[in-house]
Amino acid sequence: MRIAFIGPPGAGKSTQAKRVARSLPSHNRSPRFSSGELVRAEIEAGTELGREVAGYHERGERVPDEAILSLLLPRLRRAGGFMLDNFPATVGQARALDEDLEENGAGGLTRVVCLEGPSDEDLVERILGGRRTSRATGEVYHLEHDPPPRPEERLDPGAFQERDDDTGEATRAHLEAWRREAEALKGHYGERGLLEVVNARGPMAEVTEAILEALGHPERPEYYASQRGI
Repeated sequence: MRIAFIGPPGAGKSTQAKRVARSLPSHNRSPRFSSGELVRAEIEAGTELGREVAGYHERGERVPDEAILSLLLPRLRRAGGFMLDNFPATVGQARALDEDLEENGAGGLTRVVCLEGPSDEDLVERILGGRRTSRATGEVYHLEHDPPPRPEERLDPGAFQERDDDTGEATRAHLEAWRREAEALKGHYGERGLLEVVNARGPMAEVTEAILEALGHPERPEYYASQRGI
């Protein structure tokens, strides 16, 4: 499966991509690629690309498409299936992804899940009220909705910190960037019959169930009997 999760910041894209991935049978689990986590890793490592994009990231501005594409496309070419988190975020990125998948014979996206519903103020509160990022792994958690693993679970050593860009100003800038692209991006995938819009206002488990329903319940064994090759 090749699934993209899109939507405004704070809608739960990372959380739901992880939950859906974990719901799949072990033999069909796909790697998750997060554009934000890859960018933060480059900044943390002090690479040339990281230095180039650090200013955009800190101000809440969209990182140029060329930088995002250079991070993601080579990884996707090596992966049969994948879960994309916050990518594509622009129509330009979507078109570049379409072309690259076609040129490399990987097949297009299976489905695009757009998480919507919460108001902008609710989204800002979600982010400022509990989002934490693991310094060790780059994984994103939320203290209420998707808490970091406990030390005894030995799944992620942390430390779990607030991100430098989790400020009110930067978060609203991220929201404005999404709103500018949202309708065109949804239209791009809607025209292809790939778009599934899911209400992200409810409890986390209910949102996950709604996503699985929209995807045709790929966690169930019968999915693979009827959907071979996806």
